[in-house]
Amino acid sequence: MELAGPALVWTPAGEKGAIIFDAGVEGGALAVPDVVLGSAMPAGAVFSQVREAIARPIFGTRLSVPDARRLLSMISSIGQELRTDLPGAQEAVRHHLALLLLALWRLSEPVAEQAQPSPRMIVRGFVHLVELHAREHWTIPRYAAALGITADRLNTAVRRSTGRTPMELIHGRLVVEAGMLLDKSTMQITEIAAALGFRDPAYFSRFFKRTTGRSPKSYREDTALRRASRDTSYAAWP
Repeated sequence: MELAGPALVWTPAGEKGAIIFDAGVEGGALAVPDVVLGSAMPAGAVFSQVREAIARPIFGTRLSVPDARRLLSMISSIGQELRTDLPGAQEAVRHHLALLLLALWRLSEPVAEQAQPSPRMIVRGFVHLVELHAREHWTIPRYAAALGITADRLNTAVRRSTGRTPMELIHGRLVVEAGMLLDKSTMQITEIAAALGFRDPAYFSRFFKRTTGRSPKSYREDTALRRASRDTSYAAWP
């Protein structure tokens, strides 16, 4: 495809290709890891639309000169924050990136009167937010507000798609992370509780036992015994 500037090219993760520039071309380029992109996603009613917009390639959308300069200024600001690495640089990067994502969404020509997000979009967006904010212990109404829907609609969409409640999915995610830390790290249980956003280690232990049927200590001991048994079995001998 031959593109004439000023133009925008956006390729989501997983897309492959190459861009060849003619001599004298000016512009800006930015590569964003998925985890950083996720943390910069704007909340509220536009969350689902922005997420859908950046999930698709954008090839050669024509820009006005002012729009092109504005995007270049955002990219330049991100680069400057990363280079100087002053206190608060990461927060500043997320701020500039959020503005950039909103600009990309607007340039993708969003529908002025947006339809309600489909149940599939709601569940996808909810799972995405849980990955980012489970450790912050967001309430269900807060997740719903970030998706631009009511808590009842979130509950209905998640139940119909997964057979589980939103809170069950959140608790499941926390238990998975807790199990990984108990199994793979040498962190104390109090440290794991704090890392997962639990202010009271005793409450974390009760939560883990209620969900898994075992205390964190018992889970860690059982996992260590299984690993030792596996490592010393005849199958492991040369």
